[in-house]
Amino acid sequence: MQRSYSLWPIVACALMSACNPASGPLVPPLGTTAPSVKAEDALPPSRMRIAPNIVSCSMPAPSADADTLAIIAARGNAVTNIAANGLDDTTTVATISVEDGEKPVYVFALSGSAMIWNVTGATQRVERFVVQAPHAPDGPGTGVVGLDPAKVRALADDACGTAYPLTPSEADRMIATIRSAMKSPDGKMVGVESIGTINAPSGTPGPHNKPVVGPTMEGEKGTFMIVNGKPKRIYKWDPKFTERQFKRYYPAGVEMFDPAAIVSTAPVAVYDVLPAEAGLLQLLDAGVMSFNAKGAYVIEGPFPHIPAGLYGDHKADFILRPGITRPKGKFFHSSLFDGATGNCLEGLCKSLEEFSRMRSGQ
Repeated sequence: MQRSYSLWPIVACALMSACNPASGPLVPPLGTTAPSVKAEDALPPSRMRIAPNIVSCSMPAPSADADTLAIIAARGNAVTNIAANGLDDTTTVATISVEDGEKPVYVFALSGSAMIWNVTGATQRVERFVVQAPHAPDGPGTGVVGLDPAKVRALADDACGTAYPLTPSEADRMIATIRSAMKSPDGKMVGVESIGTINAPSGTPGPHNKPVVGPTMEGEKGTFMIVNGKPKRIYKWDPKFTERQFKRYYPAGVEMFDPAAIVSTAPVAVYDVLPAEAGLLQLLDAGVMSFNAKGAYVIEGPFPHIPAGLYGDHKADFILRPGITRPKGKFFHSSLFDGATGNCLEGLCKSLEEFSRMRSGQ
């Protein structure tokens, strides 16, 4: 295969995603924790556990005529009800669509964050699906849907490298390491920032993939998001802000799975409230939260858990109405304020207060 650094996050990622379904609500109602129809082929929980992680970058050899594909991705372009690294971290979904064909398919999938790999299509062709999870102290870090557990293997985190190589030389070494471990010097490799759908074994993007947005920047002139390489102003007080952010970051929408159908090295959890903007939409739709003219989320009623992953570009300000129970969960870069006094209760505002006290010598 001709190596192209355009496939690697370190140089210039090919950003890919899948489109959200055209019909139906954007997110399921609050309280929906699993699909209404359970997976028909779900095995007993003990059968869905796969062997403990292999410490080294070592994989079973593919068959002589197998088509191989290595995928390295930071995250998926859909959110899910399944939590692969605890209830405070966002788990995303990437779909691997196996193309029709006669030859067996061998896939290695390395994720840079908690992810579920949803394997669809001609799954009978898959002879082996090897996953490498990121460091995940509160869960398996990754899971697979759609395959017999006997076909899935797991490597330890960072066994073959990370989804974020820092230099081109590190990327070179990682490519060589993975090719050697897969015993496939000419196999296809795909490195992307985010995935909606990837076809296997061709490595081509699936239908409805499109570029996703870049980072968000805040300054004196407002808030800007990088879209197609150019800054675009966004208005955080826009009533449609949450919906637009959800579509920008998760164009493949929400994927709901029966937790009993997840193949993983350890049990997964299920979110009470979906992560990130999907969870914010659930809470707004349920009426337990409102969105004010200043772009803050007002907690109007009780709910079990703040949406996971509200850090970085996903941070938000929350106002807790008097008498309302504070939801569980971590606010990270987000802030929670007392609705009666305006005082900071939790999150980034607490860190800023502490920093200010340190600077003033108090």
